[in-house]
Amino acid sequence: MRRIIIILVLCISSSLIAYSQQDSIYRDVSELKNNIIKIKPSSFVFGYTQITYERNLSPRRSFEIGLGIIGLGYDALAERDPKGFAVRGGYKFYFGKREVKHSFMKGVYLMPELAFTMYDKNVRVESDWDIFHGIIKSSHSVILDEDGKPIYDRYRKYYLAAIANVGYQWNIHRFVIDWNIGVGLGYYNKTRSYTGFIGDFGDNQHHFGFRGGNDGETYGVFNLNLKIGYMF
Repeated sequence: MRRIIIILVLCISSSLIAYSQQDSIYRDVSELKNNIIKIKPSSFVFGYTQITYERNLSPRRSFEIGLGIIGLGYDALAERDPKGFAVRGGYKFYFGKREVKHSFMKGVYLMPELAFTMYDKNVRVESDWDIFHGIIKSSHSVILDEDGKPIYDRYRKYYLAAIANVGYQWNIHRFVIDWNIGVGLGYYNKTRSYTGFIGDFGDNQHHFGFRGGNDGETYGVFNLNLKIGYMF
């Protein structure tokens, strides 16, 4: 009987030690990673390169800031030749259980975000008169063809936007996949427009990070991102 009791005590002690060691994986927050560097692969084919940094603040909070270099990467619409930068920043609110092995920055999140971009780009010169568009109000052509005929206007563009994003972030050991979708409001400066029989037509917009809007007005924007990263 004594031997049976001793064996049971040893088994229970071993189980408690094993559970304690396993539980420490979740409770020892000093071992958690607090930083993530991410890139947006699709940015390389839209004329800019975006790098994002995320920093853990607490089990359910983090901040994120992104820098985009416009003109660094392959531009599918190469004739616009954009040059400039984009800055984005947001605060993340994570939801769900916080029992994670590698980082708290995981799961469903809500992220309010602000974005600012400024860049120069080419805009093809239209004819002075068009039955649909009418007369070009303003033009300051600076790019000429071989015969000295203006073919492009060069404009400085900027946008401001406030976006509410909902997303999910996976942590696979140290590798990260971050996906989100968002909507918001933005402002885009006015550079050129046409007046015609059908109404006003703004210069075509390229927002380098989201879609939507007419220049010179407040407008609705749409945002869709897929980023991959590394945790350290």
